Amino acid sequence: RCAACGGPARAVRVAAPLHCAALARLCEAAGCHLPKCDDASRQPAISRASQTLSPIASSSVQALNRISSCGHRRTSKARSFSTTASSSGEPSSIKLKYFSAWFCPFAHRATLALEHHQIPYQWEEALGWEKRAPSGDEEFSASERQDWWYHWKSPGLLAANPQGMVPTLLDETTGRAVTESLVCIEFIDELAASRTRTGQHGASSGVGMSAPPLLPSCPFERARARLAADAVNKSVTSAYYSVLMRIDAEERRQAFEKLLNGLRSFVRGSRGDFWGGDTLGYVDCVLLPYAYRLYAIEHYRGADFAVPTSGEDGLWERYHAWFARATALEYVAGTLPEKQRYLRHVAKYAEGRARSKVGNAVRRGAAAHEYDDAIDGDKH
Repeated sequence: RCAACGGPARAVRVAAPLHCAALARLCEAAGCHLPKCDDASRQPAISRASQTLSPIASSSVQALNRISSCGHRRTSKARSFSTTASSSGEPSSIKLKYFSAWFCPFAHRATLALEHHQIPYQWEEALGWEKRAPSGDEEFSASERQDWWYHWKSPGLLAANPQGMVPTLLDETTGRAVTESLVCIEFIDELAASRTRTGQHGASSGVGMSAPPLLPSCPFERARARLAADAVNKSVTSAYYSVLMRIDAEERRQAFEKLLNGLRSFVRGSRGDFWGGDTLGYVDCVLLPYAYRLYAIEHYRGADFAVPTSGEDGLWERYHAWFARATALEYVAGTLPEKQRYLRHVAKYAEGRARSKVGNAVRRGAAAHEYDDAIDGDKH
């Protein structure tokens, strides 16, 4: 039933950016839809919807009441799908719940892989921001942290992954979870390959055949792709946060040069329209969420921190051509967060007010990919 008016609602696969989780325009009555997410109508709309939606949808909506900012994303209809059973007796049906956050570039990597392969999943917006009253146990005064923001994490995320990090993929049929962005991409690619084999054996997956694999079939090329993905993490990803968060001007400049070197290496290692050939692949999925967000660095740190548009024997023209091709893909475009909304989110990092694990690691001088759960937990 329509959450706004109670009338009949059609079952659809949502394939466009949304406001506030599942509150789409599903009602068949002319002119009836839930209010969009804006400052004036968001909370009333969510409150009405939580009274009429199913228990699962209602819990997701209620969780959104705890989130200080929401964003655009693409979500797939949740249902199980068939895979080939292994000799060890693994289940042949998987139902994925995807714990994510619209603003998180790490999670964005897994979203790209899911959408590339059209793997069915149920999205749960699992991270938000909240201010907390000082407990008295901190190693700093209350006045130092009055404007600090901490991550709120959904109970479902913490149950599936006690570290509370996204992306986290949970198989609801077995209770097993997969974490870490690079691992999630490979896991999704393997699920898609298994689904394809099931189709070839005559079983119905209910979702059709897979897109091209993200990782190449050649073991040597897979190794090359994994090395390139690791290099992106250590250069572009970590440098992105250092440019945003480090206070010293020279440290920022060095971090930005490291970021540019990471982009140069990506371009020089590419073998086609995308990094590995003619279609979007593993390394593209690792870089793209950060490549898309680089406008935030220029916004907060100035024009000197803009990615060059040309030069170096056409290298930067090749980089921007790759970026244009990747973001023009329909399924990729549907995952990109709205820029002004993301700028409001990332201001917490640029202004030193975000107390996340990555933020804490960068502040103490570590690289973002080297955060430590014990040292950089959100008590600090």
